[in-house]
Amino acid sequence: MDWLRLPLERASTAVSNFAANSVVQAVVLVGCVAWLVFGGGEAALASALTIGGFILTQMVLNQQRRRDNALHLKIDELIVAMKGARNEVAGVEGAAEKEIERLRAERGD
Repeated sequence: MDWLRLPLERASTAVSNFAANSVVQAVVLVGCVAWLVFGGGEAALASALTIGGFILTQMVLNQQRRRDNALHLKIDELIVAMKGARNEVAGVEGAAEKEIERLRAERGD
């Protein structure tokens, strides 16, 4: 399924970026008002917006996860490369809260 992942990630990013445009959001708002004014059913509109909102939310969260992973990789690389930095801090975002607090206490905060 790896052959399918990259095209889907690209599509997800493209749709998320497109939907984030303020012009697109205004068009959706005007479209919703027009739908109701011209007699479209409220239930159909609510269903479409709910499904669309759910899908868009998932796309945005997936895009954010990829950005977070890239940012953590960059920070980990800097920690490992810095002289005097504690290498055990690299990758700590997956640690338990107590472990993070222990590392913070060892630093002196």
